[in-house]
Amino acid sequence: MLKILLQLLIYVNVLFGGSYYFSEVRYNFAIDKSVEHHGKIDFLQEGLRVLYPDVNKSLEYKNETLSYKESNQEIELHEMQSQQIMRYFDILILIHKGNDDLMSEMFEVTKTSTITMLKPKGMIKNYISNIELLKDKEQLKYIKLFLQNRDEITINIDDEIR
Repeated sequence: MLKILLQLLIYVNVLFGGSYYFSEVRYNFAIDKSVEHHGKIDFLQEGLRVLYPDVNKSLEYKNETLSYKESNQEIELHEMQSQQIMRYFDILILIHKGNDDLMSEMFEVTKTSTITMLKPKGMIKNYISNIELLKDKEQLKYIKLFLQNRDEITINIDDEIR
């Protein structure tokens, strides 16, 4: 359960103030398998909502509160899971906003013309090895998360919903 929720955190890294379709490929190192899901992310005034219609799941983070639903039923998370997920959301929102000064405090940042590599500092480095962002003409195209357990999550931003 924690692994699934952790992977949902990645989706906040698209543009604020809009809705986007995305596809996600999760690679599980332990079983050497990949799974693909499709979803939609809506950025809210004070947070975001991630929907997975194919598996009828949603995650909403608003005003420092996290809500997780499966088949429209609220699922209670352990406090530690909830706090960890919210911290991931906070970090990804920071990445999305592009506050370079604060980002440099939290990550070692290496940029090329299209790829930005973020190596976490502090406690988050216990869970994430690094994050790779690909931009095309300043528009985010994909996010790749490398976890410490050697799992990988790749999020492709498919389309903005207008």
